[in-house]
Amino acid sequence: MKFWDALLGRTRVPPAKTEPLFTLSTAVVTLEGELGWQPAGRAGIVLRPGEDSLYAAAAEETEQLVALAAKEMRGRLETPKDEYGYQWFIFSDDEWEDLVSLVHMAGRNLSDQGAGDRLLAAVFKLYNKGKTLYLIFNYKRGAFYPFIPLDESNKKRDNAGEIRLAALMEKELPWEKDIARWYPLWGCPV
Repeated sequence: MKFWDALLGRTRVPPAKTEPLFTLSTAVVTLEGELGWQPAGRAGIVLRPGEDSLYAAAAEETEQLVALAAKEMRGRLETPKDEYGYQWFIFSDDEWEDLVSLVHMAGRNLSDQGAGDRLLAAVFKLYNKGKTLYLIFNYKRGAFYPFIPLDESNKKRDNAGEIRLAALMEKELPWEKDIARWYPLWGCPV
């Protein structure tokens, strides 16, 4: 099939990489203890919208599965759509490990159901002295990058703080090396 894809100019979306998410389980020790970033108790995944029945069935099954798991872990699940029509699964839980597990479970189930190409990013929210950090995991690249918004209305971000954080955490997490791919998620509902 690759030959025909190349001949006809079609491209395939790379499969979602979900396993690097577990590196967050140990990285939180450095984030908290050494850098002062505290988990905010919220995380989520964002999906590219789809109208096909495969996506609808996979999203519905995943929502039911993670809602049950979140309830077992004493967490909460919300499933809003943002202003661009992207579907979000947003988890609230005071336990960092639970958030990592719920995000991984949702991404893994969507991938197993054939909707992994719809996964765009996982987002974990942290805070430190009035600042917010979104650790964003790009499913297609299998890498993290930081986003520290300073002023939502003027679309200003702390570029220096993001680069410094990535340099300090490069041994803890798989980081996106291409800074041009550190896309901001303005108005992130997480």
